[in-house]
Amino acid sequence: MKDNSEKSMHEALISVISVLKKLKEIIKTTDTNVLWSRFEYEEEVIGKLDDHMKKLHSYDFSKIWDLILLFAPTGSLQEISISSGWGNEYLTLASEFDTAINELKLYIK
Repeated sequence: MKDNSEKSMHEALISVISVLKKLKEIIKTTDTNVLWSRFEYEEEVIGKLDDHMKKLHSYDFSKIWDLILLFAPTGSLQEISISSGWGNEYLTLASEFDTAINELKLYIK
């Protein structure tokens, strides 16, 4: 059985991945406009989210700060959400992400 800190880290990790999955689904199922982001195509955004999920699944936190920057206010993901018409939904996901990532940061160096 995992000790409490391992369990809490795993729960935070699963929460972050869950947010990324939800975000990926929104991007795939809406008319996504990436014009005001650093991405050229929606497939590039999806690929970046997939890369982050893959790293997190293998407990690779080497790009965690890149992921945090994607969710920063006026960052690429927020710009995409606003220009694509799902800004309010993004704010909910960003709040979930912030809670989960702050918990996860307690366990990583």
